[in-house]
Amino acid sequence: MAAKIALNKTALKQSRDKLGMYKRYLPSLDLKRQQLMLELQKARAEKESYMQKIDNRLTQAEDWIGLLANTDIQVNGLVKVTGIDESEQNLLGVTLPLYLDTHFSVESYSMLATPYWVDALIKTLKEVAILRAKAAISAKRTAILEEAVRKITQRVNLFEKRLIPETNSDIRKIKIFLDDSDRASVIRAKFAKKKTLSRIGSGA
Repeated sequence: MAAKIALNKTALKQSRDKLGMYKRYLPSLDLKRQQLMLELQKARAEKESYMQKIDNRLTQAEDWIGLLANTDIQVNGLVKVTGIDESEQNLLGVTLPLYLDTHFSVESYSMLATPYWVDALIKTLKEVAILRAKAAISAKRTAILEEAVRKITQRVNLFEKRLIPETNSDIRKIKIFLDDSDRASVIRAKFAKKKTLSRIGSGA
């Protein structure tokens, strides 16, 4: 239930001040929402780009990856991700993860006793692992930005659809009441003056 408003000049000034503040604040809030939406689109596109690059890289390697089934070379555990370095980015007041680096450990192997394609395999595994790490961080950025956009959209809607319309309505109500009060006062004053003049005339 909406709070009852006071119908006086002080309340009118307070409502006008609030309306002015809302109208000053809303454009910057809406601009931030638009900027966050743009960053969200970038994060989504970035994630899709990394996933596409992974698919492309694996497709390019399909021909010689088939050789793995026809060899005694053990490639399981040949390359391991030992760590992924991340940093933080403050973007429009939103803290986002930022990819820095991926660390690997590579099992030692004989350069002479292993097929030529093992080097290519190691390179591909590293490239795919890096792309997957970047895609994962882009997914995190996307999720965080989606939540940020949702929250700021709620705030924009609060100003546009509730606070500003309600304050405008309050101002109209107060102005109507004050205008009616002023007219009533004028009528009462005229009536009182007329009554006074009538008494004076009767007593003459």
